[in-house]
Amino acid sequence: MTDTLTTLSGTLDAVWAQLARGASDRDAPARHPVLATAGRSGGEARMVVLRGADRDGARVEIYADRRSAKVGELVAEPRASLLVWDPAQRLQIRLRARFEVLAGEAVAPLWHALPGAARALYGGRPAPGTPIPEPGDHIADPAAHAFCVLRGALSEIETLHLATLGHRRTLFRAAEGWQGRWCAP
Repeated sequence: MTDTLTTLSGTLDAVWAQLARGASDRDAPARHPVLATAGRSGGEARMVVLRGADRDGARVEIYADRRSAKVGELVAEPRASLLVWDPAQRLQIRLRARFEVLAGEAVAPLWHALPGAARALYGGRPAPGTPIPEPGDHIADPAAHAFCVLRGALSEIETLHLATLGHRRTLFRAAEGWQGRWCAP
């Protein structure tokens, strides 16, 4: 991949290859990006699981429990960022997006496609973030009404490649047709 990072088009291709692989491969660096949102006490960041990446639609998808803080934060302020780090390639990818929360019938097919173990992640009692006396006091209780999809419409993709012979930084914007430009690292 390193050779492709020497051109703008190669860099954008590499980003989408990383995202596509992250959405399908549990071992891919892009599988667990950091989602940064605006929270009540300032910026919030947490690991999430990338579930979908659509280059043609310039979208990414994450599954979540509708009762989680991140969902409330995205409802209040839908602009957020995802951060991917690929240590082997020394490549940082920042995605800026506007997220919408999809739930109910709109995501029913995805809910039904989830294996039982994955369903158990959505709907437990008590709700995410609720204090409990002991770890075992949380009860897995799969519930379709608690499942949602966070769909992010990308507005910008920024990369930083930490190269031995000089770092390279790029910026691609949807408003500019994803043409891209080099930026000082």
